[in-house]
Amino acid sequence: MKGGDKLRKALADLSKKVEKGGHVDVGFFEDATYPDGTPVAQVASWMEFGTPTSRPRPFMRNTVAKHSDRWGEALEAALKDSDFDVKIALSAVGVIIESQIRDEIAEGEFEPNKPLTNLLKWRFPKGDYTTEQFLKAVHDLKKGATASSGKPLVWSGRMFQSVTHEVKDGPGES
Repeated sequence: MKGGDKLRKALADLSKKVEKGGHVDVGFFEDATYPDGTPVAQVASWMEFGTPTSRPRPFMRNTVAKHSDRWGEALEAALKDSDFDVKIALSAVGVIIESQIRDEIAEGEFEPNKPLTNLLKWRFPKGDYTTEQFLKAVHDLKKGATASSGKPLVWSGRMFQSVTHEVKDGPGES
C-alpha cells in the first residue's frame, strides 16, 4: 500500500467513525423527580426563569455564557483522545458540562433567599414539608422566627444531583 492509499484508507476509516454524527443533551431528564413526583426539570425551570413570587436565578444561562466558548476545544481534545469515537468524546464533554452546571448551582451569585425560604430550609432540610407546616412557618416568621441564609439553589440536593447527560445519534435540536 502506498502513501496515498494509506491516507485515503485512514480518511475513509475516520469518516465511518464520525458519519452518523451525534449530540449530547445535558440537563434534567424525565426520570428525575422529587419524592412528591414533581419533575426536577420543572423546578429547574422555575429557578432559571423565575415565578411570580421568585426572581430568576439563571444557572443554566450563566453556565452557557461562562463556558460554551471552550466546549468546541473540549470536544476536539476528546475526539483525539478517544481515537475519534464520537460517542465517547461527546460523553466526555457531557461530563464536563454537568460539572460546570453543578458548580454554578452551588457557587453562583444569585439574589438571596427570602426569609420564609431560609426558615423552611432550616426546618425541613429535604424540602419535605406539608401545607400545615408551611403555614406554621409563615405564622412563625410574622412572630419573629428567623433562620440563617442559605445558598439560593441548594436545598435538598436533588436538583444538583440530577444534572446528567445523554449522548444520542444524529444532530441535536436547536
